[in-house]
Formats: sequence, structure tokens, C-alpha cells
Amino acid sequence: MKIFKAVISVLAAAAMVVAFTACGVGSGAASLQDIYKKLTASDSDYSQWKSSFASTTFEESLNGDSIVVSASGKEGLNGEYTFTLDGDYIVNEAEEGDYSSYSILMMIRSAVADLYGMNSFLMSGYLAGLENFDKENTYLFTEETDGKVITKLYAAGKWKMDGLDEMYVNDKAVQYYDGSSDSYYVNSGKITAAAINSPGHLNVFVGEYGDENTELTLKSVVTLVNKLQPDGFDTFVNDFTEIKEGSGEGYEVYSGIPEDISANDVYDAAEGYSYITVIFDSAASGSGDEDGQNPVMNFIGPYSADRCTVTVAANGMEGAAVSVSWGQSASETVEYS
Repeated sequence: MKIFKAVISVLAAAAMVVAFTACGVGSGAASLQDIYKKLTASDSDYSQWKSSFASTTFEESLNGDSIVVSASGKEGLNGEYTFTLDGDYIVNEAEEGDYSSYSILMMIRSAVADLYGMNSFLMSGYLAGLENFDKENTYLFTEETDGKVITKLYAAGKWKMDGLDEMYVNDKAVQYYDGSSDSYYVNSGKITAAAINSPGHLNVFVGEYGDENTELTLKSVVTLVNKLQPDGFDTFVNDFTEIKEGSGEGYEVYSGIPEDISANDVYDAAEGYSYITVIFDSAASGSGDEDGQNPVMNFIGPYSADRCTVTVAANGMEGAAVSVSWGQSASETVEYS
């Protein structure tokens, strides 16, 4: 009788496993299906991204344990891209130098963020922070073998983001900036920052994820200013020892982003981030030769629509310098000036 009961218990347990598996619980299929639904939703980042391709047709399907995206067109994306659920990771294999699959995988990462209630922009900052602070990355990484690039995205749950509260824009984060661009953007951990330069002026925007700016913001501002070295930067670094509004010779510090700047779309704040803005004015510090301000200063900055980015900068006291960047595809960009 005891043996009979034990057999019944085993059979019952097996039946439960089969039932749960059929419902997608424990097999990973339900999670993949949920990710697929988030990916293909009409308001998803992926849907907005693919709509920017004027002459490329996209089709998506859920094929067993894989999400398959087919693209047909002449804008850089052309072929079938497969993303397979393997344990806790969504895995893609591509040829070396083929960045199209990676672009789509970033859209899948955004879907994972939506599914688990994470901020996709913060996830990008965390990945950059892992690199900047020499920490192991187990969430999104690549492996190269036999001319293939295998990329793995953790998709089994919400990212823990260990060490996030210690990450900021450090020297490694800005090591490759060479000063050749009028606009510079950098993320690291909780911090996102931008520096928009024009003759005689530099606007520095530093956002920190959360409701307030902390020591992480302070350290990031100092790192950026030391790297960019606007006129009077050494005085500013000596003065800027705490997060607060104020002004000094050649600079002003604001909590948030000033209304005149936000109204002209010079810089778009990231959702969920608290900002401070530092404005350097070389004329105000006595190091500039012009008297007054070029009216184009009211409109400087990047303006984006789909795959087109127009950057406006002041040129002298009356002129304007305009450059246009057009994304031909996920891996090609054409620039005009």
C-alpha cells in the first residue's frame, strides 16, 4: 500500500510538471512570449525604431524558443535575425562586423526593461558603469569564436545592478573625448551627462537617476569640467564643492534645466533623472573678445527627428554653423555641414 501511494505521488507530481510546462511556466516559453508581446507592441521602442526606416519591411515571429525578425530593404537591414532563449539569456549569433543583429537586440533589451519595470536608459548607464569601473558584466556581453560574435542578454528577471550606487562619470568614462565635437554625451551608472559647446559658451547638463543629485553628480561634474577645460574651469572646480545653485566668475550653476534652454530643445532631459546645469560664459569671465551674444545662442544644440540629427552652433557674433547627421542604417551614418 505504501509503495502504491508513492507511485501515485510521483505520477501526480509528473502530471503537475506537464501541466505547468504546457502553460509555459518553468519552460521559459511564457517569459519569451511576454518579451515578444512587449517588443511588438505598437508603442514599443522597437515599433518606433523600425518606423524610421522608410523603405525596409519588417516581420516578426515567435518560433519555438526564438524570436525571429525578418527585414527586407536597402537601408542596411536585410535578412533574418534570430534571438534564442537559452536558459536565462537571449542569445544571438552574427558574423563579425554585422551590427544589425545587435541593433535589434537593443530593442529586445528595451522590451525586457518594460516587462520587468526597469528604466532602459538606466540599464545602458549601468552597463557603461561596469566597463568604466572594471566590474564583471553578466547582463549583456559578447563572445567571439571562429569569426562569429555571440551576444547574450540576461532576460530571466529584473537586473540587480550591484554597485550602481557607486558609479559616476569617472576619468575612464571620458578618456576617448578629443574635443573635436561641439556636442558630447556620456553615461555611467546613475549619471547621464551632456556638454554642448559653442564659441564662448559651454553648457554642461548632468542628470542623476532618482529624486535628487548626490555626491555622484558632484564627482561627475568635476570630471567633465576638468576634461573639457572651459575658460575659468580651474576656478570653478575649486569653488564647486557641494550641489547648490550659485555663480562665480564666468559660470552659473542651476538646479534642473533652465526654462530658456528647455524651451528651445537644446537638451532633452531623461525620464526619471534629476538635473543640474552649469553654464560657462568666457565673455563674462573677461576672456572673450566679443561684446554681447550671438542671437543664434538661443537655438544652439541638437535637434532630432527619426534618423536625422541637426546640430546648431553659433559662429562668431552673427553667424550660425549647422551640421546634419543622417543614419543611413543601423551601422552607417552620413554627415553634412
